[in-house]
Amino acid sequence: MSAAEETPLPPPHLLSHDPEIALRYRLARGAQVQWAELSVRARARRLGKAADVLLERMEDLADLIVEENGKPRVEAYGHEIGPSAAHVRYMCAQAPRLLVPRRFSPAVLPIREVTVTPVPLGVVLIISPWNVPLAIPFGQAMAALLAGNAVVLKPSEVTPRIGDAIGEVFDACGLPPNLFSVVQGDGRVGADLIAARPDKVLFTGSLATGRKVMAAAAAHPIPVSLELGGVDALVVCEDADIEFASSAIAFGGAFNHGQICASVERVLVHETVREELVSRVVDKLAQVPARDLGRVTFGMQRRVYDRHLQDARERGLHIRCGGAWRDRDQLEATVIEGEGIEDAPVWREETFGPVVAVATFRHDDEAIRKHDDCAFGLTASVFTTSPERAEHYARRLRVGAVSINELGASLHACGEVPWGGVEGSGFGRSHGQEGLLECTRPLVVDRPRWGLPSFKRPWWFPYDPHQRALMADLARSVAHRSLRVRFGARLRMGRALFRQLVEHPRL
Repeated sequence: MSAAEETPLPPPHLLSHDPEIALRYRLARGAQVQWAELSVRARARRLGKAADVLLERMEDLADLIVEENGKPRVEAYGHEIGPSAAHVRYMCAQAPRLLVPRRFSPAVLPIREVTVTPVPLGVVLIISPWNVPLAIPFGQAMAALLAGNAVVLKPSEVTPRIGDAIGEVFDACGLPPNLFSVVQGDGRVGADLIAARPDKVLFTGSLATGRKVMAAAAAHPIPVSLELGGVDALVVCEDADIEFASSAIAFGGAFNHGQICASVERVLVHETVREELVSRVVDKLAQVPARDLGRVTFGMQRRVYDRHLQDARERGLHIRCGGAWRDRDQLEATVIEGEGIEDAPVWREETFGPVVAVATFRHDDEAIRKHDDCAFGLTASVFTTSPERAEHYARRLRVGAVSINELGASLHACGEVPWGGVEGSGFGRSHGQEGLLECTRPLVVDRPRWGLPSFKRPWWFPYDPHQRALMADLARSVAHRSLRVRFGARLRMGRALFRQLVEHPRL
């Protein structure tokens, strides 16, 4: 998300504890203890009702999203409500299979059995954005609740009623009181919520605010998961279907008024097909009705658009279309190209609007270098008819996800697919198995195997030459590549252990 999208958190040293927030956490912790005692299947049965509630309330939720966020109604259905309901079905089906113990015996301790169980963290704080105000926090809350946690949601102050609506959906599932709660407010409230020490913070927002979230959480410390946006690129090779790729760019750069962390902000096109591609994109954007583009959700975003456009003009870049305001709430879909564009803010910073910057490349290595010369790494899209070439890009591009002949942004609607980036786009994952496990911690329990009697371990005090030889053979027995060496080491270990028990007992 862009740097203008939310009220910034104050510096960590200014954080204060709010008694009401402290009370909210105490109540949540009490509810969480009882919730965690339920089996995963029991939690899934309860939470599975959320999909039905979302569909039953679809029209009312769509009205609210259109009114408060400003995106077109078709996007409210297709990008928010539908994916959220599908996410419920997927997570409730998968959680009982994933949140189970693993049992094994370590190679160096074969007489022990270890169980690793994903267990709840406690209270998870979700600080969510205004651009996808339903689907982002809803998916994160589903994972946290299924994993056995309580959730405190602070929605963006720009879209507060959608946050309240999420709470009403979970209330309709019959969750225990105080297990899921919504706290409204700006960045200072978010800071107080972190200061009250939840067990994890899931934050979606700008890189600047994400750094402050990390600093505030590190004071305790509290683990965080950060989704911080991007300046995602779409690569068009000379062998690509140009008609198809140009339609993808027109949509990927302008839907929801470009206010998507994975929107197409940059296009890298092979120099031999640049003009054909750009001409088609410009022509298609001219045919998009204004009502389909949505509007500016957060007024401060206008400053970012104006700054990037003014800088592009001052650099002498070519604005192929758009670049002007239709009215106070909508910028025309804009395509910019020209020499030196790769040094411009419109290329290097997140515009978070319906603005696409275009640069060319001569060969694949140059395209990969230009793509990765960027502070962010959320998604990338590669358009080519060569599967081998596409896989080459997928292996080398520094991002969290690569889509081949598809828009990377589409993956956020897929609850099965982990979502997140690298470097300036953050770390941690939502969605998929990874998103569910993100809301747990591994509990390790070590116990005797086969009911063997207790005996003092051969590596305990005192140290002696026999023990040194024993430990050297232990290393060979578990790690040497030769089966003969491993077998010989184990024979020597057996003799040494017997001799140690008889002649050199441990303290």
